[in-house]
Amino acid sequence: MGYEISLERAWDELENLALQDAAVSLLGEDYQVKAKERAVLLCGAPAGQMEAVLILHYLIGLLRHGFHTSGEWISFKETRDGKLFWPAFQESAIKPLVQSFHRDPEGLVRNLSMRLGGRMVEGGDVAVELAAFPGVFVRMLFWKGDGELPPEASLLFDRGLTGIYSTEDVAVLLMAVVQKAIG
Repeated sequence: MGYEISLERAWDELENLALQDAAVSLLGEDYQVKAKERAVLLCGAPAGQMEAVLILHYLIGLLRHGFHTSGEWISFKETRDGKLFWPAFQESAIKPLVQSFHRDPEGLVRNLSMRLGGRMVEGGDVAVELAAFPGVFVRMLFWKGDGELPPEASLLFDRGLTGIYSTEDVAVLLMAVVQKAIG
């Protein structure tokens, strides 16, 4: 999937907002944003387009509005238009997460904790919270299921994220979290 148009628009907007070079942590990896070069780098090499768009949109949101936590954890369905996009989101993010947890719950939790710096929190049968960006957390809740109910997972985040991200950006961020979790 090409992100060229999104990247160009984001860079134009950041130029209008007078972005200076910045360092941004995304899912435990440190990226460098070079405003004049219009480059997002990871370890000196160009970052992936998806990661670059997420970082640039995050910076736009911060510069425009700032990130303010609300203390209210919501799911993707509770975002503006989230119900509309829910079937596709469930197929691309929730279903692979459930399958990974069902196959190897200990391995997934170990990956979330050790590789992504997640920490155990209350919720579900197992719940892990990890930092997507500084101060922006995603909670992954898992239910093991039983003979009557299938295994299930849920992704939660602070409602304040919708103040800096569009519904589409929230979906992409959560899908990136899932990819890192099961990858």
